Amino acid sequence: MGSTISGPIAALATCLGSCVGGCIAKGCCALAGSGNVNNAYAARCVMLWLQAFTAIVAWLTSATASRWLPGPCAQLPSDLGDLGVCECHSERDPTVCWKNQMVYRTEASLVVVLLGLLLMSVSGCAQGAARAHSAAKFMLVLLVSLVALFIPNSWFTVFGTVATSASAIFLAAQSIFVMDFGYGWAELWLSNALAAQRREIGQRWKTLWLPANPPSGG
Repeated sequence: MGSTISGPIAALATCLGSCVGGCIAKGCCALAGSGNVNNAYAARCVMLWLQAFTAIVAWLTSATASRWLPGPCAQLPSDLGDLGVCECHSERDPTVCWKNQMVYRTEASLVVVLLGLLLMSVSGCAQGAARAHSAAKFMLVLLVSLVALFIPNSWFTVFGTVATSASAIFLAAQSIFVMDFGYGWAELWLSNALAAQRREIGQRWKTLWLPANPPSGG
């Protein structure tokens, strides 16, 4: 009797599972194909929001790493050892290790996505890389971050060290750019002010000159 009841239920569960899985896959494909933009300004905004999104994901995953990582790591088979981010189990302070590694993995995922877009741009697909499938860029950051969980920590420790050094160079270059922009902006407005002042002085002389020297009637 039990098998008579459980058989249809199992078949129904399998059918529903495949249907739900197909719907989710179709929805993800439709979402990945959405988000096309029509101009360069919108494409730059997408890149800006992509970086902000990655920073938020990095902060959230690192802040909550000690809550959701220990459980899955404890369920790994013993013959696999500490796989990927689970290597933090052997560290003196696993919580700090998990936080750092999640930040490294998330930011490295963004670098991978940006390098892929750069490769597409130099290979002749610049318009598609910049303006097509904006939602897919955000989804790729999450997907690559998930895959990165299974990669050894040493890779991302090296990435973090290189990124820290590169960020110092980037901040110095950015400071120079901002200072140059500020000086250029100040010079532009100063020239505009001087031009306006000259026009105002010229208008005043014209106002004083005409009443004192009225045109002759011929």
